[in-house]
Amino acid sequence: MASLGHEKRAPRTDLPTGTTARSPTDGGARVEVFPRIITLSREFGVGGSRIAGRVAAELGFQLWDHELTAHLARKADADVQLMRAIDERGRDLIDEVVATSLALGARPFVGARGLRQSRVTRSQFRTLLTRTVAELVERGGAVVVGRGANFLVEPDQALRVRVVCPLQQRIERYARVSECEWQAAERHVCGKDRERELFVRQLCAENGADPVHYDLVINTRDLSEAGAAKLVISAYRARFGVPGQDRSYSSTTAAI
Repeated sequence: MASLGHEKRAPRTDLPTGTTARSPTDGGARVEVFPRIITLSREFGVGGSRIAGRVAAELGFQLWDHELTAHLARKADADVQLMRAIDERGRDLIDEVVATSLALGARPFVGARGLRQSRVTRSQFRTLLTRTVAELVERGGAVVVGRGANFLVEPDQALRVRVVCPLQQRIERYARVSECEWQAAERHVCGKDRERELFVRQLCAENGADPVHYDLVINTRDLSEAGAAKLVISAYRARFGVPGQDRSYSSTTAAI
């Protein structure tokens, strides 16, 4: 487990800020509150991203899913397509260099600081990801989807959620939505599962499917996405004592 020190840092402007509340011990002065974050690991085809979106919207948290990939690309001054080529994809060698010109057939981008990076190693990706998750923990109020984030936080810093569903049901869902044959759907779903599992093993040297690494494991076999989101919210409030009423879900996520 990575150590995320709690030293005081200067306020950041490129990450979400905490909520504010009245202090009962300081004459009612407004003080900043940093709620814990939620990490959501998921098998492919369980609707994890949509569940995370519901949770984020109802708690007023910021969602970090594909937004996280874009953020890492900006931090690395690299093309976002380059980051997507690495993101949650296992490689035979943990430090394999992924070159935009070779892997994507794309030309390097030119940004405000000149020519953007055309290659990012997996170790560089891990460093960027670890720092970003640590910053989100510092700010609070975030839902981070996948990417081994549950291994990059201390147990008391987040509610660590895992969402699963029987393989056959996930294959059936994907075949129906994608309008493809069962065999093609099976290859795709199982391939995505393997990529994510290998990504976590290479990045964190952990088994991301082991339930002992999570505070809450949800099986969506007979549970709707809305029901799963409510379980996550209830568990979060039960663990951290966070009051408040749920908000109606919006598919629009907060801007980074």
